[in-house]
Amino acid sequence: MPIHLLDATIAAQIAAGEVVERPASVIKELVENALDSGAGRINVEVRGGGLRELKVQDDGCGIADHEVELAFERHATSKLQVAEDLFNISTLGFRGEALPSIASVAQVICITRVAGEELGTELRIAGGEVQAHTPCGCSLGTSISVRNLFYNLPVRREYLRSEATELSAISVIVQQYALAYPEVRFSLILEGRLVMQTNGDGDRRGVLIEIYGLDVARQMLDVEAQHGQDDQEVRISGLISPPGLTRGSRSYMHLFVNRRALQPRGALVAIVEEAYHTMLMKGRHPMAVIDIHIHPTAVDVNVHPTKSEVKFRYAPRVHSAIGRSVRDALVAGAGVHGWADTDHDSAGVQRRFELRQLGQGSRVPDAPASAWGVGDSAWDVGRSRWDVGGTDGGQGPGARDQESETESQELNVGSWEKEADSFSPQPSALSPQPSALSPQPSALSPLRVVGQVGLTYIVAEAPEGMYLIDQHAAHERITYERLMAQRAGGALESQGLLLPLALPLAPATSTLLLGSAEVLADLGFDLEEWGEGVRIRAAPASLPADEIARALGELADHLAGRGGSTPADRREEMLITLSCHTSVRAGQALSPEEMRQLLRQLDACASPRTCPHGRPTMILMSPSQLERQFGRRV
Repeated sequence: MPIHLLDATIAAQIAAGEVVERPASVIKELVENALDSGAGRINVEVRGGGLRELKVQDDGCGIADHEVELAFERHATSKLQVAEDLFNISTLGFRGEALPSIASVAQVICITRVAGEELGTELRIAGGEVQAHTPCGCSLGTSISVRNLFYNLPVRREYLRSEATELSAISVIVQQYALAYPEVRFSLILEGRLVMQTNGDGDRRGVLIEIYGLDVARQMLDVEAQHGQDDQEVRISGLISPPGLTRGSRSYMHLFVNRRALQPRGALVAIVEEAYHTMLMKGRHPMAVIDIHIHPTAVDVNVHPTKSEVKFRYAPRVHSAIGRSVRDALVAGAGVHGWADTDHDSAGVQRRFELRQLGQGSRVPDAPASAWGVGDSAWDVGRSRWDVGGTDGGQGPGARDQESETESQELNVGSWEKEADSFSPQPSALSPQPSALSPQPSALSPLRVVGQVGLTYIVAEAPEGMYLIDQHAAHERITYERLMAQRAGGALESQGLLLPLALPLAPATSTLLLGSAEVLADLGFDLEEWGEGVRIRAAPASLPADEIARALGELADHLAGRGGSTPADRREEMLITLSCHTSVRAGQALSPEEMRQLLRQLDACASPRTCPHGRPTMILMSPSQLERQFGRRV
């Protein structure tokens, strides 16, 4: 076939496929243009999940009448003059692709006026073609309305998520730039409802109050630091959460480079989390709003079509500065210990991050070995070999003798994996509703409850040794299988609240929850709109009232598509989340009868040896291991 140039419309639609992925992409590009125009006020309105209409209005400098049409041409920009400017970018936009890409897949109305002009300009474009160019009366600034997005690309529409999910993604974009530009007044209206409005006074903590609430904002710790000079200068400012304030996903980590929002993934996120070394539970992530100021010549922002990733000229220096700044803020504000001398040098965080990336690093246990009254080597061997199912004890292949192999076999007590063919009610001392687990042939050896350690672990004796059972992990497995049984029979058991619970939430979270009412109803929730959040009229019967808010926050993460690649995965993760918040907690005292009841229910589970997150529910220390710990056997 002969080679020929693509039609301009086709070329624009191909480019749009890289720049405009979903309605949130349009909002991102338009908000960035508004910020580049020097706007002090930006209003965002969304209807029909973003497909019917997206509107961004600002009070920036506007576009001159003779340049309006040019602004919608590919590679037309006011932000680059010569090639050298590409290496010294100080604006959010610069490629001149956003407006023509949007206009090629939607119907666009642009109304704008610059200072000094009595009348403004209205430009209408559909599918990349100008339909009208007329004068009009308007205020200073620019208003761009994008209607019927992807009307000429129906295939792209089919791949979009639900309206609630798309609205949530739009909320996240506006929240990010409200946090990056606290001096700009943002307002967000979704489906005619005002869900967020900042006052533009420059106080980032005030924006956090608007998004996450007063309780979260008051706990956040300030981060302010400066490292290096000239083009190697790194200035870091923002807010981070103390170790006790965490979330189940990284979506609450807002990272900016020269106030450009980045995706919460990759090296920067790993460096921030590594600064919390030993202070975060597995699967938990800190909240953060961190703006990294770097000389424009030391960062390349032109490495991704959506400009959501960057590359640093002095990456190790930047990573080290971030790690030290976050750790110093934790030491100063949260009362945590500083790093040991070996890790307090400027490359300490970066070195540990690199080791973890290579699979050579590991987290240090929260409690040192000496706290258990045993030697380090004994603790290491014990930890690796007490796990149910047995391992090589960290000694390497071929290092175990016949006795060790016998002990490993002893760890597999009976047949742990069973089939749960049927479920029938059984009384439970740990939850108000009947258990969904039926009696089955015992998978565990007879266990005699001895007591409770640290209000967290149940100590039980069996013929093969001493068991330590994590009461939360064990009850989590019990609850998860009960909820799975209820879900298989329809919706989860729900209980109406005597007094409806009013729950203030971030705009993105409340929009997502209200738009997913049917999914949440299957889980036992009955929600309705209330002010700046939701009002809860019913919740799962087994969910304690003080866990409802946290559970809904994590469910919103799953509904937004985080924590699972398919709808089935996300539904399972939601059940796991509910089982976690429904179960007894670490630090909760249990009576001897409650401990015995928990073990009986665990024995009836199909998979009693792990919790739904994959952590072991119990570990075993055999008599021979105890004898070695006390020096009775070499």
